[in-house]
Amino acid sequence: MSLFATTPQWKTALNNWEGIQDAPARENRSHRYGIKTIENRFLERYLTTAHWTLPGLWSIPLVAWLLYQSAVIEGRAPVSIVVLFLLGVLGWTFAEYWLHRWVFHLAPSTNRFIRSIQFALHGYHHEFPDDPRRLVAPLIMAVPISAFLATLVILCFPGNWPPILAGTFFGYLCYDWVHYYVHHGRPRFAAGKFMRRFHFEHHYKSADIQFGLSSPLWDFVFSTYRRPCPPTTMERTCLGKDADIGT
Repeated sequence: MSLFATTPQWKTALNNWEGIQDAPARENRSHRYGIKTIENRFLERYLTTAHWTLPGLWSIPLVAWLLYQSAVIEGRAPVSIVVLFLLGVLGWTFAEYWLHRWVFHLAPSTNRFIRSIQFALHGYHHEFPDDPRRLVAPLIMAVPISAFLATLVILCFPGNWPPILAGTFFGYLCYDWVHYYVHHGRPRFAAGKFMRRFHFEHHYKSADIQFGLSSPLWDFVFSTYRRPCPPTTMERTCLGKDADIGT
């Protein structure tokens, strides 16, 4: 058996996948919390599964170090650090929107290997949106994404990259945590309930709207924002009758 051998459930889900749909495929709704993907237990646990605390374990120290470098080593003015940090956060929100809309939602490739990558990156999440093991990026995904973003920021802002990169990684952390919270948290305040309904519109109403997650800003800019509606019977059926998605 190959070290990376996938399970029959994974193969079936991949074979039946027709691209990002407006709602999870009906046959997948009985697997609300997902399916096992890799036969090897070690790889299944550490390569495809990540606890919600993982992003904070690597990103918070990195953000702190970048801010320390900006303030202490480089001696930047506080106002400069704040402005550049916020620029990094803004840049992340655009990267989040761009990747989600124009990369993750590409039509499935006819090449099986590329198709498998597409399904693993985002298709799986749309088919099994409430699987808590696949909401936070494991290190095998987080490291290359972070390296790409860091390289891009350093090349584009060679003289100001530390505070901008700190903001970028902070934005990424917010994205991962907000995403986990809207799926598995219990929002009690208006902002949390709004983001939950906003994101579920993307999962259960139309996959062509609400691409932002940590912020709906770029949905307004690119006209993909729709005002979230109250819960519907269809959403209650998919999410469970007691799902607290707000009103």
